[in-house]
This record gives sequence, C-alpha cells and structure tokens, in this order.
Amino acid sequence: MCRIAQAYKTGRGRFMMRARVATENLTKEKQAIIITEIPYQVNKSKLIERIAELANEKIVDEISDVRDESDRDGMRIVIELKRGSQPEIVLNQLYKHTQLQESFSMIFLAVLNGRPVELGLDQAIRAFIDHRVDVVQRRTVFLLRKAREREHILEGYKIALDNLDTVIRIIRGSGSRAEARENLYAWGKGTDIVINLDRERLPSEERGLSLRQVDAILELQLYRLTQLSVDEILKELGEIREKIAEYESILASEKKLRAVIVKELEEVRAKYGDARRTQIVDESAELQLEDLIADEQVAVTVSHQGYLKRTPISIYRQQRRGGTGRMGMKTREEDFVAQLIVDSTHAYLLCFTNTGRVYWVKVYEVPDVGAAGKGKSMQSLLNLQAGENVRAILPVRDLEEEGKFIFFLTRQGTVKKTPLKDFSNVMARGIIAIGIDKEDELVAARITDGSQIVFLATHLGMAIRFDEADVRSMGRPAYGVRGIELAKNDYVVGVAITPKEHEPGEYRILAITENGFGKRTDVVEYRLQTRGGKGVKNMAVTERIGKVSSIQLVDDTSELMVISQWGKIIRIDTKTVRAAGRATQGVRLLQLDAEDKVAAAVIIPPEEAIKEDDQGTLLQ
Repeated sequence: MCRIAQAYKTGRGRFMMRARVATENLTKEKQAIIITEIPYQVNKSKLIERIAELANEKIVDEISDVRDESDRDGMRIVIELKRGSQPEIVLNQLYKHTQLQESFSMIFLAVLNGRPVELGLDQAIRAFIDHRVDVVQRRTVFLLRKAREREHILEGYKIALDNLDTVIRIIRGSGSRAEARENLYAWGKGTDIVINLDRERLPSEERGLSLRQVDAILELQLYRLTQLSVDEILKELGEIREKIAEYESILASEKKLRAVIVKELEEVRAKYGDARRTQIVDESAELQLEDLIADEQVAVTVSHQGYLKRTPISIYRQQRRGGTGRMGMKTREEDFVAQLIVDSTHAYLLCFTNTGRVYWVKVYEVPDVGAAGKGKSMQSLLNLQAGENVRAILPVRDLEEEGKFIFFLTRQGTVKKTPLKDFSNVMARGIIAIGIDKEDELVAARITDGSQIVFLATHLGMAIRFDEADVRSMGRPAYGVRGIELAKNDYVVGVAITPKEHEPGEYRILAITENGFGKRTDVVEYRLQTRGGKGVKNMAVTERIGKVSSIQLVDDTSELMVISQWGKIIRIDTKTVRAAGRATQGVRLLQLDAEDKVAAAVIIPPEEAIKEDDQGTLLQ
C-alpha cells in the first residue's frame, strides 16, 4: 500500500501485483493451492511450466503435482502439496521464484498546458478539475450561443405567424426569392414597400426582422403553418428561453458550474462503474528469508566453547524412560553441551557480550547440520567486535512483549533492569545493552517479570538475596546500580533468579569452587536483604577447597557438568551432592591435578528433554 501511495504522490513508482489464490483441502492430510487469477501480462502456460520446473528441480520440494483445470467458467490452476506441507511457505517460495508476484511500474504522464509532465494524484485531480471547469464553461458558452441563435429564429417565426397574411402577400407579390428576401427585410424594418399585386402599397410597421430571420421564414415549410405547428413553435420558444436562463446561471455561478461537473461524473459512474476486480491490500515487505522458513519448534544446542546448531524437534523420537537416547551434538573431548534452547525458528536469540553489547540472531540462521553435527561458531554468526565474547544467550519470540525485563549483572556487582521492548531495534552490528566501566564486564543476563528474587554470589564466598523490585527500570545506556558491596579483590561469579513464592527445598544454590568442591544450599537459608548490602557467607572459603568459581540454581532433576582448565570433565547428578548449610565447605566434585583449576560448571539439559508426547506437546 505504501508503494502505491508513494506512486500516486509523486507520479512515478512501482507496486506489486499478486495472483489471486486460495487453499483447499483435497484430503484429510493433503492441501492444494488454487490460483484463479494471475497478474497482468503473465502467460498462464509459461507460469505452469515454471512451477513444474521448480518442483522437478526440488527448488520447491513440497509440490507433488500441478495441473490446469481452467474452463469457460474461469481460470483454475491446482498446485497439489505433499502431506504435512505448509501452504503459506510454499506460496512465499512461489512468489519469490515465479510470476505469481510481479512488480508493475507506473508513470502518471499527462499533457498540461501544452507540455508533458508527471503528476501526482493530487496534482492530477486538480488539473482534471480545472480542465473540466474550462470544458463546461466553453461548452455552456457554445450551447448558450446556439440557444440564442435558435431563440432568434423562433422569434422570427413568431413575428411571421402573427402577421401571416401580410408575409404571404409579400412573398407572393415578389418576383424572385431575392426580391422576397429584400421585401420581407424592408417590411420588418418598417419601410413602406410596393408589391406587384396591383401595385399595392403595404404600410410600414416596425417588426425587427433580421436577414437570418427572413431566410428562416422563407425556408419555413407550409405544414408548419398549421395551428399545431404554431403551438410547437411557441412551446419550443419557451423551452429555449428556459435553457438560456439555465446556461446564463451556470456561467454566473462557480458553485453551480461545479455542481454540473459532479452530476456528470456521477452519471459516468452510474453508467460505467462496477465493482473493483483487483484487490488493494496493505503491501507486505520484500520477501525475506524468514518468509520461506517454516515456523516450527526446534532445539538449539550451545556448546561450552561457543558452537551453535539447531535440530528439528521431530527427529527426537519419544523413548521409554531409561532408553539410550540419541546423539544431539557432536563435540570435542574438552567441549560439551552447555545450553539447550527450544523455541520457534522465527524467534530471536539475544546474545549479550562481556562488553555490555547485544547482538541478535534468528533461530533459523543457526545452521541445521544434523543431529550429530558440531554446529557453527558464534564468531562466524555474530559481528562481534575485537575482545568481545558472548556471556549469555536468551531466546525471545516477541521483542515487544510488555511486562518482561532483561536483568544484568556485572563482575563488579552492578545490577540493572531494562524493559525487553528496548531491545526491539534489531541491528546487525549490535547495540549497547548496559553501560559498563572499562575495568568491569558483564557476567550474566536473565529474562524476568520484574518481581522475582535475585541471588548474587561472589568469588570470596559471599552472597546476597534481594527483591528484584529494589532495582528500578532503566534505559539501555544506563550503568545500573550497586547490587552487592564487594570486599577488596572480590568479584561476582554468578546470579540466580527465583520466584517469590516456592516450597522449601524446591530451589537450591549449588556453589562450585576452583579446586573442585561444591555444596547445595536451600535458597531460603539466605535471608532477604536490601540491595547493595555486603550480604552473608555463602561458602567457607579455604586454601584447600579454593574460592568460588561459579554458582548454579538446581533442583532434584538437575545435572551438572564440570570442566577443568586442563580439559578434565565430570558429569554429576546434583542430588548426589549433599545439602549443606551456608557456611560449610562442601564435598569434592572433581579430583584435580596440582595446579589445575575448575574452568567452568554448567547445568546441562537432560537428554530426555527433547521429546514429544502423543499430542505433540514438548516435554522437558
């Protein structure tokens, strides 16, 4: 629609024409696209050949058959689809590869004041109205002149009829037509004349006959001299005088003149107007890759070393409990799956970096390399700047959703909450998500509803738990506020977000130290405090167990993966880590060699997470 509006505004433009299509159910599982009209100047036979070519070459793989069922009743092209195909996706592919969608160039060229010009619709309408005013004025002047001429003749007839006997005597007494013309004109002017009939002199009388009237009288046929014809002449004279009055009133009033124009246009509309055959709809944007991608649920796996891949949910068949599962992602020995995201192919992945910038990538842009493929590196998917690395990936379907926030945490204990809709301005080069000082960096980002409970933990074994409502909403460039007051040489290692209302023991904090020790503690053991405080002891940090390297929010179903700097990996069922109080040292999770340290610890998605029940509902 906007292109059409622009074309009518400037007088030049281009708009899209699309075929008229509909979908029909051929069977319970098969559908067909029905084409009943095609764009202007498109050849139907060549169009069908092109569609068949696309199907044969597997460019549009969902087409099983195409045929022409057109008859005298109209056009009907049937494109049968394979079972399970989505007509909207196939149609978008056909729009892209065939003449079902064609652009049409428009130039509104007109001759104005003797020269060709391009006119916008407003200018054209104004020029047309001015032209119609001129035409109606000139036409009315012409009709008025003709009416006055006719009135003049009829007035001459009336004079002749009023003096019929005299006129007949003059004509009969004249020796020729020319003499009769002269005698009638002289009599009409009031001159005494002598006719040949016994040299009779007719008295003069002012009549006011012109030569045109005299000629008309001489041409008057005898049958017009009957009483009926006389009445007709008088009636016509009255009608012509009414027309003269109408024409004069039109020329004297611009309002009446424009009313004539409106009336004539309405008559044209009534005579030639019919329902619009084409349909003008809001213009869709240029076809993007997203228009050709089916909107389906997929699993995106993110490895610890930053490799991403997507896999359709459908390849993960449902298995019985205790089954062997199937390979979800092939990784190197020192790598492992760190995050599993299940969402639509049309959803966004918000990727937040250590420098506080955010980048977007659509789920369908993540490569589908098969169930056992390694995937693609984040560095090749995102336009990262020098020194940047991704710290958090959050899936979002609707960037404009109200009541959702992104909660940020930095290494130096700064926290910030920003509405999700502030990140709807998608840009390939990324934008600032949070202002961060040079000596600071982003640690984590989470999606919240603005009213949850925040838990922060530090490297030296401290922790604070406060209400998210204590952090006011801020814009993207803001630096945030203090979340926890840190001791010298301390820094924040992680964040956990929990609901305000939950059962005791439902959520626990699993703290992991750099020497491979860990412990589980119920979150309720950490009393709520005011944001910005020093917090309470989270773990008894000693030289033997080392300082805290990370924390994870776990429940009774969570599994933990721990990897060391030298590539040592262990996978642990978190239930096997005994629950302990806040100030305890915990138990050994991983036996490390001398000088080796824990590099990372993450909660991994269970292998049974990606499966469907009998109704196709995702189970996690």
